Amino acid sequence: MEDQPINKVTYWQPSAGDTIFGIIQGSGAAKDLLYDEHKTLFLQEDNGALVGVDLNRYLIHSLKQHNAALGDLVTVTFHGKEQKNSGRSFNRYTLLVDKERA
Repeated sequence: MEDQPINKVTYWQPSAGDTIFGIIQGSGAAKDLLYDEHKTLFLQEDNGALVGVDLNRYLIHSLKQHNAALGDLVTVTFHGKEQKNSGRSFNRYTLLVDKERA
């Protein structure tokens, strides 16, 4: 018996100014030898594609703050890399949750 293919997941690899939006389908954590553990948010786009968005600390906090749940519409914009006063660089994002549209 052959395994039936499940929805193929592509991973969002944004450039500065890129935006993605979709309906939350779930999230997960994966172990990685280099980075220990990272979290991913899975969004279904209008065309039915399932896209994984790697979550940083800011995005995780924003999802919790907006009380995001399965079925909510989420918009994520990547603004690019920025540098803190300490010299450390980070990825700047904004996140919006639309509970009424979902």
